[in-house]
Amino acid sequence: MLSISRVGLMRAVGVLCLAGALLLGVHRALSEDIFRVKGSVYDDNRDVFVYVNNVHLEKDLGERLTLSLQQETDAVSSASIGCTVCHPDGGSATHIGWNVGGSYSLDPETNTTVGVSYFGSTEQDYLGNTVSFSAAREFAERNTTLAATYSFSYDNPHPHGWEAFADDYAFQGGSIVRRGGSGAPAKKFDQDVKFQFDGSLIGERVTDETKTSHRGGLSWTQVLDQKTIAQVNVDATRVSGFQSNAYHIVPVAGATYLETHPDARTRRAGVFQLNRALDARTFLKGSYRLYSDTWGITSHTGNGSLGRYFAGKSLLLEAGYRHYTQSAADFHRVDYEAPQAYMTNDDRLGAFQSGAFRAKAVYELGSPSALSMLQHLHVDAAYERYVAENDYQYNLLQLGVSGSF
Repeated sequence: MLSISRVGLMRAVGVLCLAGALLLGVHRALSEDIFRVKGSVYDDNRDVFVYVNNVHLEKDLGERLTLSLQQETDAVSSASIGCTVCHPDGGSATHIGWNVGGSYSLDPETNTTVGVSYFGSTEQDYLGNTVSFSAAREFAERNTTLAATYSFSYDNPHPHGWEAFADDYAFQGGSIVRRGGSGAPAKKFDQDVKFQFDGSLIGERVTDETKTSHRGGLSWTQVLDQKTIAQVNVDATRVSGFQSNAYHIVPVAGATYLETHPDARTRRAGVFQLNRALDARTFLKGSYRLYSDTWGITSHTGNGSLGRYFAGKSLLLEAGYRHYTQSAADFHRVDYEAPQAYMTNDDRLGAFQSGAFRAKAVYELGSPSALSMLQHLHVDAAYERYVAENDYQYNLLQLGVSGSF
C-alpha cells in the first residue's frame, strides 16, 4: 500500500481544522443549530488511499427557512489516476466539493416544503456543477409523505498530462504506439494537438469536453403501523456528452486504443425500503434496488441491517450486509479483435457480483458542561469492507461528531 502524500494530507487536515475553528467561532451567530464534522479513510487493493473530511452546517432563519452549508475535501494518493500509459506510477490529487442550499416551508400544517441547492466540485482534471430543486408534502395526518426532485449537472472533464504523453507516444492507424525503435511513426505532434475520444482519436476536443445530466425522482413514504415505515423511490437520469475515462486504454489486436463510450445514456432505478421496529430498542432495515440503463446494464442490490440501542439508548450498534450483481454493458469486452465504435474493458462496466459488510456505532454524549455552547453531542464510527469478484476490494473507516449549538 502506498501512503497518502504529505502535502495532500496536511492540506486536508488544515481544511478540517479551519472548518472546525469557523464552526466554533460563529456559534453565537448560529445559535441552536446543527453541525456535523466527519473524517473518512479509504484504502483499496489497487494502491489507492483517500482521506476525506466533511463539514456540514444547518441554520434555521426564522420559522420557515433553513440554510444548509457543506464542504468536503478529498486527498487522494497513489494510483488514483488510472492511466497505465501516461501515469504508470499513479499520482496524487485533491478534490474539493461544496454545497449551498436552503428549504422553505410553504405550509407548516401540512409540512409542505420546497428547496434548492447548488453543488460544485473541482479537482485537477474535472470540474462539476449541479443545481437541484425539491418539493415535499405530508398527507393523512402526516402518515404519508410525497416528494419530488429534479437536478441538472454540467461537468467539464479536462484530462491533463498530454504534453508529456505526446513526447513518448504517437498515434498510428488509430492506435497508441511508443516512439523510438523500429516501426515508430514519423508523425510527431506537439502541444497544439488535441485528442478526440470518438473512435478517430485525433480531433479538436479534450479540454472542451462537457457532460450534462438531467435527473428526476419521486418518492413515497408511508407509515404502515406504529412499528413499520415503507418507502418507494423511482428516478431517471439522462446523461449526454463525454462519458469515457480519459485515462483508460483498451488493447485491440496487439495495439492500444483510448476507451470510447456512447455520448448518451439513460439510467433508471427503483428502490423499495422497509424499516421495522422489533421492540423499543431493536429495529430491522431492508431494501431492494433495481437498475437498468440504455448501455445494457441491469443491476440488483439487496441491503439489510439490524440495529439495537444499549445503555438507556445512549449507544446504538448497527450491522448490515449489501449484495450487488450486475450484467455487462453491451459494448464491454475483455479484449477486442478489431476496433469498434465503442470500446471499454473497464471492470466496472462488466458483469460482476460484490458484497459489502458494514458496522456502525453511535454514542450520545449529551450536553457536556465543559462545552456549554455545544448540545446534543453524538460521536459515531463506521467501518465497511467491500469485496467484488472482479478482484476489487476496499476498506472504509469513518469517524464523526455531530450536535447543535
